[in-house]
Amino acid sequence: MVLRPVRKSQGKQAQDKHTKSRRDTSPKSSKKASFARSIRSTLSTSSGQAHSGQVSLRASDKKLSFADLFKASESKVPALKRNQEVSGKIVSVSRNELLVDIGAKSEGLLAGHELTAAADLVSDLSVGDPIEATVLYPENDAGQVVLSLRKLSGEKRWKELEEKKENHEDIDVVAMEVNRGGVICEYLGIRGFLPASQLVKAPSKLEDLIGKTLNARVIEVDKQSNRLILSQKQPEKKDLKEVVKLLSKVKIGEEISGVVTAVLPFGIFVEVDIEKEIGRSGDQVVRKAKKSEPDDLNTQKPDNLSKLEGLVHISEISWEKVEDPAKYFKVGDKTDVIVIAKENETGRLNLSIKQLSEDPFVEVSKDYTKDKEVKGTISRVTPYGVIVELTRGIEGLIHISKLPPNENFDVGQSVECSVEAVDTKSRKISLVPLARTKPVLYR
Repeated sequence: MVLRPVRKSQGKQAQDKHTKSRRDTSPKSSKKASFARSIRSTLSTSSGQAHSGQVSLRASDKKLSFADLFKASESKVPALKRNQEVSGKIVSVSRNELLVDIGAKSEGLLAGHELTAAADLVSDLSVGDPIEATVLYPENDAGQVVLSLRKLSGEKRWKELEEKKENHEDIDVVAMEVNRGGVICEYLGIRGFLPASQLVKAPSKLEDLIGKTLNARVIEVDKQSNRLILSQKQPEKKDLKEVVKLLSKVKIGEEISGVVTAVLPFGIFVEVDIEKEIGRSGDQVVRKAKKSEPDDLNTQKPDNLSKLEGLVHISEISWEKVEDPAKYFKVGDKTDVIVIAKENETGRLNLSIKQLSEDPFVEVSKDYTKDKEVKGTISRVTPYGVIVELTRGIEGLIHISKLPPNENFDVGQSVECSVEAVDTKSRKISLVPLARTKPVLYR
């Protein structure tokens, strides 16, 4: 008797096919599919290298086990880390997601909130376009690399803000928080500051502005320091001539007196009454200004066209490093300033306080000659080295390449160093730690 294999009925075959199809849609099958693509890519790469003479394929290579293939793919595809920058080409664009071939085991995925946050960028992209992104998560449940375009999007928006400032265009911002000095606003993910003194109609309580959309103009933008300053007070066209006249009475390098109207993390605003400060002959007239109360910031009066407001940036407050301007000034303080720049378009002044006096570094640095041994206290530990305060207002840097590998450095610690170099122009002193312990010698 001849035994014949029993064949599955067509219905059974269809059911098995349907069951397999359902299994293939699971995250695990997605991982397997991604891995299979990686294996094919690895083999095709190896094959291409063989044609170019870089790799010689043996006959035994055709009989690789699954473990061998897995090991080969692992060696070919580098591991990704969070916040790592990657580049690739877009392979798919849809309403809900964007897929990018970044040369990894699977495609990079941009979806959800990350897609919404970069909607203005994605709208201009299509399949085949090159793109740079940041790794948010090396692998999700489906084995895909989750990407973010926030860095690229942020760079584009900083550029937009610079253009808005140059073109004197208004922008809409959302009030997020308030503090004593004003309102912290957000523009497409970038946070800026709107001083209370720059509000046109300030409510009795600044907290009432939270969540509201405000129209303002960019008066200062700096991507490097992550600084965005806004203002609602802009001179009307009919008043612009008067403002320019006032600015023409002020000369760069001139010393004047003013009153602090706002103290912010990045500097202070100082208001100057030009008519009272500048005499007909151009000589200075000391102004007897009364201190303004902090509460007056919440009830701003209409602009007085004899007054101009200027910013003393945090870097212009003192020759020594300033961490918090509030430790130096408060609203209502009178202070002397020097004009370092004028902005005719906005009717504002750029002011400095530290330039009223000579830079102490020039004189003090004469005491720090090359190879001189000095003592100091560590004030900061940074990724690039250790900052040592040698005396008040004078600091030196021990570069990370000069630090001993087996020694710890902490803030407040006393250290002994030798002067390696002094750069008066950039106000930098390079230091090298002294080795007081003799190295252990091995025979």
